[in-house]
Amino acid sequence: MNAAMVENPASKGDLAKRLSSYWKMEGANVVILPAIMVALAGGQVGPLALFALVPMCGLLLVGTLYWRAKLAQLQGQDTLRPTLRTVKKWRRPLFIATILAVLGVIGALIEPGIARSRGDFWVAFAAALLAALEYVNYYHRQLQHFDHWADFTRLFSGRGFRKSQMRRDLERAGLA
Repeated sequence: MNAAMVENPASKGDLAKRLSSYWKMEGANVVILPAIMVALAGGQVGPLALFALVPMCGLLLVGTLYWRAKLAQLQGQDTLRPTLRTVKKWRRPLFIATILAVLGVIGALIEPGIARSRGDFWVAFAAALLAALEYVNYYHRQLQHFDHWADFTRLFSGRGFRKSQMRRDLERAGLA
């Protein structure tokens, strides 16, 4: 978080408002995205899709916990360090599950019988892709640039993708 944002009460209020929506949006997406995906597949999902949904939902839950802790930090509560320990603990299992989900989708491309149906394949594909993107977005580089104007303009400035906020916090806490 930018020191100038914390010092400026208007910016602090704006940041609090944005963080409040971030954690709620991530938390809602833990339920909403799988429901939409399964509905679009007509409920025709099997083990491939269900497995791929696990790391996607897990990473959305990590985002929920992290952004809630950042909001609490902004409000003077000290919950960030315990949250960072939790997200560090889940980093490896979520990475492995994401890799396995991606490999499952690749396997289904090679051997179509792996997927129970077309819907099963497409849900698995979307969930594995979103899990991989969320993993990078949280644990490595900020990929999301469309919800905040400063991030959006930075994306087109040629300065590349910066370290994610969670990554920087993990490094500062000695947990990276």
